[in-house]
Amino acid sequence: MSAYRSTSVWIEQALACLAEAVERMPDDRFLAEHLAAHNEPRSPSVDMVATVLEREWWRRFPEGRDE
Repeated sequence: MSAYRSTSVWIEQALACLAEAVERMPDDRFLAEHLAAHNEPRSPSVDMVATVLEREWWRRFPEGRDE
C-alpha cells in the first residue's frame, strides 16, 4: 500500500473516531468544541475536524439555535 493510501485510511479512521466521540458529547461540551474549531486559524486538518463538528451541529440543531 502506498504512503498516500495508508495516510488516507488513517485519517478516515481518526475522523470516524472523532465523529463517534462528538455524538456522545453533552451539548455544553459539544458547543465549546464547536466554538474552539471556529476560533482556530484555518488549515486542512482543522477543516476536516470542523466538518465533523458542523455535521453534528446540524444533526443536533436542524433549525439552528437562538443563542
